[in-house]
Amino acid sequence: MLAETSLPLQWEHLESTGRLENFRRAAEQKGEFQGLWFNDSDVYKWAEACAYVLAHQSNPKIREKLDELIRLIAAAQCPDGYLNTYFQLKFPDLRWCNLNMMHEMYCGGHLIEAGVAINQALNDGRLLEVGVKFADHVMSVFGPGKRVGYCGHEEFELALLKLADETNEQKYRDFSRWMVEVRGSRPSPFESELRDPISLSVTPNPDQRPSTTEYTGEYYQDHTPIREHTTVVGHAVRAMYLYTAAAELAKDKTDSELEQALLATWNSLAKHRLYVTGGLGSSSSNEGFTQDFDLPNLTAYAETCAACGLAQWGLSLLEATGNSDFADIIELALYNGMLAGISLDGKSYFYDNPLESRGQHARKPWFACACCPPNVARVIGQIGQFAVSETEAGVAVHLPIGMTVTTDKAVVTVKSNYPWSGEFTVSIAPKIAGKFELAIRIPDWAEEVTADLEASDEPADYRDGYMIFDRVWSPSDVLKVEFEMPDRFLVSDPRIRENIGRVAVAKGPLIYAAESTDNPAIPQLAAIDTGLEMETRTDVPGLKGITALVTEAEYLSEAFPDSLYASSDTLESETKPLTLIPYFAWANRGASHMQVWLRKG
Repeated sequence: MLAETSLPLQWEHLESTGRLENFRRAAEQKGEFQGLWFNDSDVYKWAEACAYVLAHQSNPKIREKLDELIRLIAAAQCPDGYLNTYFQLKFPDLRWCNLNMMHEMYCGGHLIEAGVAINQALNDGRLLEVGVKFADHVMSVFGPGKRVGYCGHEEFELALLKLADETNEQKYRDFSRWMVEVRGSRPSPFESELRDPISLSVTPNPDQRPSTTEYTGEYYQDHTPIREHTTVVGHAVRAMYLYTAAAELAKDKTDSELEQALLATWNSLAKHRLYVTGGLGSSSSNEGFTQDFDLPNLTAYAETCAACGLAQWGLSLLEATGNSDFADIIELALYNGMLAGISLDGKSYFYDNPLESRGQHARKPWFACACCPPNVARVIGQIGQFAVSETEAGVAVHLPIGMTVTTDKAVVTVKSNYPWSGEFTVSIAPKIAGKFELAIRIPDWAEEVTADLEASDEPADYRDGYMIFDRVWSPSDVLKVEFEMPDRFLVSDPRIRENIGRVAVAKGPLIYAAESTDNPAIPQLAAIDTGLEMETRTDVPGLKGITALVTEAEYLSEAFPDSLYASSDTLESETKPLTLIPYFAWANRGASHMQVWLRKG
């Protein structure tokens, strides 16, 4: 889908909206800038997604476009390494004057990540060279003994760590650590910018400028140093990128103090500020967090990019700790909060992902702020990184999706129909002669688990939510696993007031929703009977054979006395079928009424 549909269409949007033209004009040093000031980042994310796709399959058309783009980006870069088409075309003499809002490092971070991905996947270092020059330029301006500064939208810190790994240059890791550690100190470099007329002059829209009355820093995760963080605050995507970088740094030096701060912050998020879909951020005003248990359904923001970022942060903590609790939330975010962001045909998207709709939400082919479409593409393209990890002891399978993955110890092949079935097999083709572990994550939703290693009666060990087989493997070894997938009715903490008396339906890793498209009335009128067994259905029109759940519900009648209020004995209801579809699939057939949290009958 990515190669044949999504990426070609995204390229067309990058062209038609002027994002590519900005690079052409920057290369020629003439012309007006088009679009939003951070649009360069969409181009870089598209390039990164292409790298992952081309690593798995040949596609001459995509490769041709990627080659064209690499040449275009390289041509636009300034001799000193600076690259940002907004400033190059509009304010060439005002670089780095507004760090809190103008996204120069954020865009450069995505440039670096794309360069690293292309070099790894295609052995093509041209864009990596551009990224190295940009990083070196930033380090010539900022750092210990130089100017104190970091981006209002985190991303550069994480990109530097990937650059360090790819180039074996410790200086990039050290610079990333400095940026993460200095953030939240006082005075913040953002404070003076909020009062500086030159800094404010480069901001495109006065309405988008932060308040100048009082600076607290929560929006930018700049409120306190990273080691003092205990709660996620501010813009959700920014927070996820910062915490991912910090988790990588904590893992890097076995920094227990930093790790404990991150674990406390993660636990606060998971227990107080996380939607049942893996979505993050309840408020559109700051695209982020408000307060504990404030998780409205109809007005949920839950930006697609935030779910992508949550999966990244979770993966860093999973690899650092080996604890399957992180994999459970990674899975929740990927299969629900992230996957809802792209349509089944790969042509349209959601920016925000509410848990209820009354017909006002519709997927769109593109956005003025189009961070989500290429972000979803690059996450899907690298899904294998979330599914399997190579550990010191062996190989860990976190998501049993159908795949073949080559590690230093073995070629691992998983055959499955996940998430529709919990049955799968794992075949191991060892590349080393000695013993090593195969660890299979046991999802938190799996009530019964069976495993059968053919031609062996060796029992599994169990550790941190994984079943582990430690042995000398032979090419004929096949492990058969089954996770029972019961229908589940979830309730929420009663401090989430909107969900009192309601349940959410789940099966396996998927959260389900009722959509008016499939039902005799809008789902807001339905009350589900949790005592009834559900049937499965794979022939729902327009949903490409995905598994739906069918049961019965009591629907309130929309007929009502000729008054706004009446005695409760005037309410009428009728038992009718209720079809639920995976949350990620809603609104694929047009705008509709949708509900995740259903009234309990």
